[in-house]
Amino acid sequence: LMRAMGILLLVSGCASSAATEPLNGSQAASRSAVSTAETQSFENSVQSARHEALRVARAFADYRWSGGEENAFHGFDKWRNWIDTPDQKQLPDYGWQLDGKENVGIPYQWGGFSDLRQFENGIEEGLLAGHLPRKGQSGLTRKAVGVDCSGLVSRCWGLRSKQSTRSLLRISVQLSSYDDLLPGDILNLVNNHAMLFVRFEDSSRQTLHVIEATASKGKVHRSVHERSMLMSKGYLPLRYQSFVK
Repeated sequence: LMRAMGILLLVSGCASSAATEPLNGSQAASRSAVSTAETQSFENSVQSARHEALRVARAFADYRWSGGEENAFHGFDKWRNWIDTPDQKQLPDYGWQLDGKENVGIPYQWGGFSDLRQFENGIEEGLLAGHLPRKGQSGLTRKAVGVDCSGLVSRCWGLRSKQSTRSLLRISVQLSSYDDLLPGDILNLVNNHAMLFVRFEDSSRQTLHVIEATASKGKVHRSVHERSMLMSKGYLPLRYQSFVK
């Protein structure tokens, strides 16, 4: 028994010694190289994802398409859901044209999460081009194609399902300052609106260039907003958690 205990103590002591033995120079350099490579790989991946987010946003804002009367509707549908497509009848200054002329920008659809192919196919099938909400009278509809503000952000971030302005907050990290915003981050106001940050327009970082989907213009478009206005309304600067190591 004593001999067995001695062997056990010897083995235990060896294990403890091995565990605390410091790395030699080559081992430390190797581990540091691996860590540096992993960090660089992650940074490259994030940079690629940011570029993709901007590419998608620009594709939605610049998308060219044509629609007709079959893609427009104003009134109650058979489920007593009020529908207003964001065409020129509803939005004379910004709405899409009904006469087959070319339009620019994917239409705003409340609750929408269409990608470009789904939108194109939907228009060809006679689905409605967008849907503007009317307070107290409008619900979501599957008879339209387009995106809303959080639907656009969800597409830009490559998410599998549509998020809301509330759920976007749960999958993001809040930045300490607007100064920390990078392309592909967002400005988010829960239960109200979200927009994708593109760049600062000035060296003092007081003017922000964004891409957003708004009901007021009825489509995805570029905008410039003053930082002071966004802050006064309570917009939070957020970063998708997958962009953070």
